[in-house]
Parts: sequence; structure tokens; C-alpha cells
Amino acid sequence: MIAKTLIYLSDLTHTGSVISSNVHPLAGGLIGAQLLRSLPEIVEVEVFKYPQDLSRSLRRRMPRIAGFTNYSWNCDLSYQYASRIKKSFPDTVIVFGGPNYGLTEEEMLAFWNRFPLLDFYVVKEGELAMIELVKALHEVNYDVLALKRDQRLLPNCHYWSNGKMMIGEMLPRIKDLGELSSPYLMGLMDKFFDQVLSPMVHTTRGCPFTCTFCSEGSSYYSKVAQRIDLKDELEYIAQRVGSVPDLYLTDANFGMYKEDKAKAGIIASIQDKYGWPQRVVVSTGKNRKEHVIEVASMLNGALNIAASLQSTDQTVLSNIQRSNISLDALSTMAQQANKTSADTYSEIILGLPGDTMEKHMHSLRDVVEANLGVLRMYQLIMLPQTELNTPKTRNQYAMKTKYRIMPRSFGKYDFQDEIFSSVESEEICIQTHSLSFEEYIECRELDLTVEIVHNGRTFAELWGLCKWAGFPWFDFIMRFHNTRRSFTEGLIHLYDSFRAETISRLWDRREDLAAYVRENMDAFFSSESSTNEMSNGKAVAFLNLQVDLHNALFAIMKTMLKESERLDEIKELYLEELKEYGLLRKVDLTNAERRFNRLLHFDFSAIGEQNYNVDPSLYLLDKPCNFLFAHTDKQKTLIEGYVKQYGTSLDGMSRILMRVSPIKRLFREVVPAAEDIVASLGSFPLG
Repeated sequence: MIAKTLIYLSDLTHTGSVISSNVHPLAGGLIGAQLLRSLPEIVEVEVFKYPQDLSRSLRRRMPRIAGFTNYSWNCDLSYQYASRIKKSFPDTVIVFGGPNYGLTEEEMLAFWNRFPLLDFYVVKEGELAMIELVKALHEVNYDVLALKRDQRLLPNCHYWSNGKMMIGEMLPRIKDLGELSSPYLMGLMDKFFDQVLSPMVHTTRGCPFTCTFCSEGSSYYSKVAQRIDLKDELEYIAQRVGSVPDLYLTDANFGMYKEDKAKAGIIASIQDKYGWPQRVVVSTGKNRKEHVIEVASMLNGALNIAASLQSTDQTVLSNIQRSNISLDALSTMAQQANKTSADTYSEIILGLPGDTMEKHMHSLRDVVEANLGVLRMYQLIMLPQTELNTPKTRNQYAMKTKYRIMPRSFGKYDFQDEIFSSVESEEICIQTHSLSFEEYIECRELDLTVEIVHNGRTFAELWGLCKWAGFPWFDFIMRFHNTRRSFTEGLIHLYDSFRAETISRLWDRREDLAAYVRENMDAFFSSESSTNEMSNGKAVAFLNLQVDLHNALFAIMKTMLKESERLDEIKELYLEELKEYGLLRKVDLTNAERRFNRLLHFDFSAIGEQNYNVDPSLYLLDKPCNFLFAHTDKQKTLIEGYVKQYGTSLDGMSRILMRVSPIKRLFREVVPAAEDIVASLGSFPLG
């Protein structure tokens, strides 16, 4: 019997401090499934996610072909393995594929100069191209030099031969994703059901929009391919997923197409049968919001609805070839989404061409006042395969860039008993002709304030009170932001540390960043904090400064009520009890068994049902009532699942806080307390 060709397909994640990319390796699985279906007599395939798993397998058996996905979060890690394999076992064929490559010839040349030991690069869709590459290699007995001497052009494939880059023609896009075999149903993904990684499936590929900052903005991806045959695959996953609550979909515009209603129906049937998924993580459609809301209503609050705006300034939007829905439509969408139990979120990118500090602040105001529950504020990343990353665009807008560590993407690993370090970096824009570096830093501090005070409806009690009093919520946020260093030492240190880390963690050269991290790797491992300044600041604020924040924010509300001549004895009592109510719902959040009791003078159960948008005097009880603050069984299960995935370190908690949307889903529920349990409940120092 002739031995089959062993192929390893690695879609790696860093595991240094925590797991960086905690989803199943779908890209590697899809390619592996097609290879096994098309070339069953030729190939043997194994897929990898964890570096440690790959290292063990490399000691046991060296593959004939080693394929690696190439994303910004695993590029260096993949090449560290690939280069060591090539140097020690030169006959092994090294193949890379993925979007982290380049659009122009200049970018491609720079990539090959950085990674000279690669044999082939598969561009764009890889499933069919990888089959053709393996066939070609098989014909020459995997003699790479022989294949390259012939300078044979391979579809969707680039390689170097005699100082010349050979570029094959592009295969037609896959029109029907249902034609692709499922790596789940073929058993390729079984080992990844480990209570840590979240399953990921694809139902759509492509995007009709042409955004210059996105790798799917090119004409290649303009046609959208679909699949709706999800039931068997989701059944298979649901039977194995355990306590992991999330399902990830790779779609760029879920809910926008008529087929998505059928997909949502299948997911809903899985929810009814298995109680999973509790959350569906996907980018929802940029247009046709009424379709998106209808789809969200079918998924029992598991789907959050996105309005990815990037900016609300028309000049900036024109510069990046993007159009948005109107602000009125955005507000209507948020209102309709709230009726479906779904939360809403949007994205704003700082530093886009033409952006200024005033425009960034205005964009934040527009989104916050439209009542979207989460606003993700990103720095502009110079992504390969995007028009915005080209030299022409950089020069046109006088973009100044720096390198930073990709959050959580570093670690120490081993190859054949050699220990090596790896770190990923990304290039971000920190200055343009219209935005100075100092203004950039000021904007980042404001972003932190919005993250802490607004996102996830952490302070929904105050948001509702602002609505009742007629105070614009963003004005309230700015009151706090403008006085943020006048409250407590803890809050001063929070913002000072955030500013210092934002500045100090920037490097002029990628090589200097890598050298620094490798020299100080042990310090990164021992640090409790995250390499993501925003999520680290959010976690510190949430875990350590809840009392400081509540005291500061409620003091501001008291002042605003007094200024508007609305403050009286009833509202003073309400503010004190509302502050206590908010704190007891949030403190010690991952301790799902901890419960509290408080004697309160207002009907907080009814007030919460009205989203706190009430006249407090109408909810004053005839006599005070004991209220129980406790997690429900469903919340306990959800918390248990997230803690298993991420842990309770500061870094782990930061991921929970940033990923669970809205985070208020994990806040203790409040109900009138039975008399027999009042005496047994704990207390909490409120300061």
C-alpha cells in the first residue's frame, strides 16, 4: 500500500498569557475537508490550532506539506514554525495563505523579503487552489525546485522562481458554499471541542461594499456566495459544544439577505432543542436593517445588531468610499432592536483620512445619542490587501504610523526541543494632516470614558434617569470626562496609566518591538494586565473602581438635578438607593453564588422594567421592602461558561467584559426578598 502524503494545516493562535484567538480553526478545516474529499487516495490531513499540539505532532511525524493560515494575529508565530521546519527538514513544502499578504506589487515584494523561506502563497479563496497545488506537487514527487524550474503557473498561487514572482490566474469564486464539505461532519474539528474554543461556521462569503480599510472591499469579493444547509452541522456542534455559550459566524452582513431568515430559523430550532447558542457573534448587515431586526427577533436575544459606521462625518466617509444609513434610521433601528431583546452596537475608527478631534467627538455623540448599546472605538490599522494601506493613500493624507503589540499575541513555544519566542505586531495610524498625535491621545482617553460609562449599559440606571430628566446622555458622559481627574486617586491613576501605556507601547520599527518583547517576555507573562490598553482600562475600572465610579457619576447627576431645580428629598433618597442598587448588581460579578439583600424605599423591580426612565416619586413604596440581589440559574451557567473559557485574571475578565454584550446580562437580578433568607445574606462596603 502506497503511503499517503501527510499534510498539516495550522491555523494557529498564541497561548502566551491567554488564548489570543479562541475560535475553531475554520479556515484550515475547510481546506482540509476539500483535500480529503477531492484527493482521498493521495492525502492524509490534520488541522492544528494550538502551537503545543503542533509541536508534539512535529516530533512524532514530519509532514510532506506544512500549510499555515496568515492573519495579523498569527503571522510571526506561523513563520517561526515554518522557517524552523524548512531549515531542519528542507524537503517539507511550506505553504501560506490568508489576507495578511499585500495588494500592490510593492507590498508583495516586501512580504517575500520578510519571509524568504516560504515556498508558495495561496491568495484569496484557498480551497480549490490548494487542491490544484497539491496535484501539481504530487506530479513532481513534491520536488519544489523541479516544479519551480518549469515556472508553471498555478491558480490563485504566487511563488518565486529565478528572481521572478510567478503569479497564477485567479480561479472563479465559489458560487455555492453548499458545495464545500463540512470539516465538522468529517470529524476534522472534533479535537477542538475543549470547553475553551468557540465553534465557527460560515454561511456567507463576500461583501458588496467597497470600503477602502477592509480586505473584503476589493472587487474580487463583491459577489456574495451563500449556503443555508446548516442543520446537520449545527446539530453536530451542539451535541459536543459543552458549556461554551457562543457560536461565531464569518458572514460580513448577516441578516441582510433573504436567505438569512432561513438560516436564523435553523439556528433558532437548535436553540430550542439544545439551549445553545446563547450568543451568535457575527457582523450584521450594513443595509436593510428591517431584515436584520426580523432575523434578530428569531434568535431569542442572542444576536446583537450592528451599525458599523466608522464615522458620521460625510467628508471622512467619502474619503473611504463608504455610505451609512441616516442617523434618524439609526435611532429607529435601535428602538426596534430593543423590542426584540437584542442589543445594538456600532464601530468608530479613529484616524481615518480627513478625521479630526472634533469629528471623532461628533461621531461618538451621534452614535451614543442614537441609543446604541455598545460603541467599539478602534484605531486605524494599516491592513494588507486594502486600498487605504497603499503608498498613494498614505502620502495623500500624510499618515504617520507606529507599530504596537497585537493584544495577547505573544508567547514562548518549542520546536524539536528548541524554545523560541514569538510576538505579533500591527501598524496603526497615529497622526494625519488633520489630526495631531496629541489630539489622537486625547481622543483615545475620551474613547476610554465611553467604554467605561456607556458600553454594555453598565450604568443603565443613570442613562434612564437622564432620559426622564431630559439630559442628553452624551453631555452627562462629557461632564464626567471633563472632570475625570478631579475625583479619586484611583480614577486619576486609571487615566494616567492609560495615557502612558498608549504612548509607551508604540514603536517606529517592527523589529525594535519584537526585540523588546522577546527580551522582556517573562515580564509580559507575569503581568496581570493586558497588552490591550482599552480592555485593560475597562477591566480595572469595572473590577477595582466601581465604588469610585458610582460615587463620581451619581455626584454629577445630583448636581445636574440641582441645577435644573429638580432635586428634592425624595430624589436625594432615590439617588442614594439607586447607587447602592447599581453596585450590588455588579460587584464580584463572577461569584455567581454571592447574593445580597437591601431594605429599599422604591419599587426597583418595576423601575428596572421601565429601563429606569421614570419619575422616582411615582415608585415610592408605602413602606420599605427587602430586595434580593442574585444571579438566575441561566446567568450562573453563562458565567460558568465564560470563566472556563477566559479565567478570572484581569486579562481574562477584560475579555469577558469586552465580549459579553450587553454585559448587563450578567448583572444580578433584583426581586422582593422572602423574609426567611434576609438574615443569611452578605454585605458589601459601599464607601
